[in-house]
Amino acid sequence: MTIPGIVDLLKHFKWSSFHSWLSLHNLVALVAGSLAGLWRQQIKRRRARLAQNWPSVQGQVQSINVAAGTKFFGKPRQYSASFTYSYSVSDESETNYFSGDFSRPFPDKDRAWEWLELLKNKRIRVHVQPGRPEVSAVLAADLDAHFPLPVRTPEDLVFARPEIYPQ
Repeated sequence: MTIPGIVDLLKHFKWSSFHSWLSLHNLVALVAGSLAGLWRQQIKRRRARLAQNWPSVQGQVQSINVAAGTKFFGKPRQYSASFTYSYSVSDESETNYFSGDFSRPFPDKDRAWEWLELLKNKRIRVHVQPGRPEVSAVLAADLDAHFPLPVRTPEDLVFARPEIYPQ
């Protein structure tokens, strides 16, 4: 469809109708939200790919939490296991302290809490961007190597693969 065709289509659209405007607004909001989510995933994947080559420091898990995700068009609800971590970077004469967060989806709340309890107050590997110590990443592969969650169901195999949800 060409731009003049789109303009002609919009001329026939009744902009004065509240219901039409509301429908268009909802569609735009849905598309924008979807694009923002995809963009965020791409950024996370790219950062995880780049972070594999960044130097690493020891960090520590500070706080843990599980949040319920939204149920979307009949799909089962997922839960997000998240934790906040802190780490320090020493520069010639001073030590600077930073923090970050990590989250990962789980099929049920109990599994998310079980995984987080393995991590509670533990030391973890934190990759720090060279030249910008405030930018950090925790890789799912590093966590899975040290804090594996036993696989109980076939669905767990999907969530156990670090390449499914790199961060």
